Amino acid sequence: MLYRGWVSQPLLKPSGAGGLEQWLRAYVRQDDLFSPGDRVLVAVSGGPDSVALLHLLKRLEAEWGLALGVGHFDHGLRGRESREEAAFVADLARGLGLPFYLGQGDVAHQARTRKTSVQAAARQLRLHFLNETCRSQGYQKLALGHTADDQVELFFLRLLRGTGPEGLKGMWPATPAGVVRPLLAVGKEVILAWLEEESLVYREDSSNLSRRYLRNRLRLDLLPELTRRYNPQLKKAVWRSMALLQEQERLLAQETARVWPTVARTLTPDFIALKLPELFQLPTGWQKRLLRVALGKFLVDQEITMAQVANLLALAQGRKSGGLIPRKDCQVARAGGELHFWRPLPAPPTGAVTLFPASRPQVESAEGWRWQCRTLPQPPSPLPGPEAHTAWLDADRVTFPLEMRYFRPGERFWPLGAPGPKKLQDFLVNSKIPRWLRGHLPLVVSAGEIIWVAGLRLAETVKLTSLTQNALELKISPNNPYTNRVWETLLAWRGGGEGEKGD
Repeated sequence: MLYRGWVSQPLLKPSGAGGLEQWLRAYVRQDDLFSPGDRVLVAVSGGPDSVALLHLLKRLEAEWGLALGVGHFDHGLRGRESREEAAFVADLARGLGLPFYLGQGDVAHQARTRKTSVQAAARQLRLHFLNETCRSQGYQKLALGHTADDQVELFFLRLLRGTGPEGLKGMWPATPAGVVRPLLAVGKEVILAWLEEESLVYREDSSNLSRRYLRNRLRLDLLPELTRRYNPQLKKAVWRSMALLQEQERLLAQETARVWPTVARTLTPDFIALKLPELFQLPTGWQKRLLRVALGKFLVDQEITMAQVANLLALAQGRKSGGLIPRKDCQVARAGGELHFWRPLPAPPTGAVTLFPASRPQVESAEGWRWQCRTLPQPPSPLPGPEAHTAWLDADRVTFPLEMRYFRPGERFWPLGAPGPKKLQDFLVNSKIPRWLRGHLPLVVSAGEIIWVAGLRLAETVKLTSLTQNALELKISPNNPYTNRVWETLLAWRGGGEGEKGD
């Protein structure tokens, strides 16, 4: 799906109090921002833009068949003022008969740990809360109140930081991730005039007047000076430039969609691999673009800098030591002939969990996995072939209780069909399991011996043979979001992963 929508000029002079509603109705219809029946979470800070957006969408809710909700994130940066804003938005949602969702976060801690600005940290936490609320509450769209003025400010902000065309094109009215910005072509003065005509109340964020932040200095000082001294129509001129950049971006996006499958492998929504030989056959500009696209699939609606792309290119070319770029949202590593992008998994438990204290048929849950065990008086005939979720063992070679745990450095495993034991790490490397996934694979242990690397291989020492008298069937299935991700990724690698060359 390509990014959609662009209006060549911002709306400047709607006719009367109903003009903005009429324009918005036509704009939404023109660019298909919503579909009938959409559940839409409206992000409301309490300021004029988001308050206007909420009232406008509420007035058109029945006509479009929408189901609205209101999300507000309390950054906690302005003490009482922040709490009053949250209460204001909660009252507003209640008055409109809409569900209200409140998020809170430690912005200062986020800024320190992520080594970023307070504003960037606040934005990251806010977007995370809004996206998670959409996911957990079943909202297909997230509506944000960005305006034409925000678009122009973003242009200059990114220009000063040295971004490329991808950054200068600005925000899209609609993205594949479900983010919509219905007011993106509307000037701030139009919104303020409409709110006044409609006698609608909103809050003013005092931090917007602080010149401590670069964006505020742009809005309060630089843009008025450029408008006064150099171009009274500055906003229109910048808007036209961004419109042209977006037109070019749409064309590039179509070509990217054609090239992408020749370079990229997407095994799961949380894992992408770029094939380096194919990538390096392309011009440098295309290499950078595909690296940006890959990273952007994980850093949804976040700015990707030229420095980040340069680091990715250096890693792909082997010029960056360490072979890994760690991030909270996405980790990147060079592995063999590929560059891997993946969403990090939480750390697995470190201890061992007892399974099946007796060999009678049982079902147990442990560390997010569901285990089933049953003993048969004789092995099945014919002997079953290997399956990811099921293992057949010689029951008389197994000592109960069993244990379930995860990878430990230096331990050994005798894979089924191998001439003898080997390091578990070597087995996982030869099985083409990437380094970052190895520590998350559940292991079944009997009397200190690994008898099953679940999903991969049984141990030679417990296999069924013609002499087996009692058979044991073990089954595993994921039982929470973490184990679902591990299992989905493991099965994808079994079906098509590329191995690493050594460790």
